[in-house]
Amino acid sequence: MSPADLARVLRAAAAACDALVAEASADRAEWIDQRQSPLGPRRHCRAVRRLVTEGSREAAIVGRRQLLSQAALTAELARPVTKQTVTKPSVADELRAELRLVGGGR
Repeated sequence: MSPADLARVLRAAAAACDALVAEASADRAEWIDQRQSPLGPRRHCRAVRRLVTEGSREAAIVGRRQLLSQAALTAELARPVTKQTVTKPSVADELRAELRLVGGGR
């Protein structure tokens, strides 16, 4: 294959990629990112990561933007808010508490 043929193939591939990106961008033009979300950025990003992991087509990560479709956002707003992690005191906090008891509450 000559360099000119290779250049033509690469230009055609680049044009096809640009068309796919433009199509995907148009489909997601009305999607909400974490900065605009009524969920707040952390809950929004958790929802996007969960949906992407589940294989949903209602969420996407594009660069640093995490996008939810309007339908996915509405469904997420309807979900009950649950405590994600139970915070337990660290070993250092437990040790400080014990030392305060031994040291007279300083």
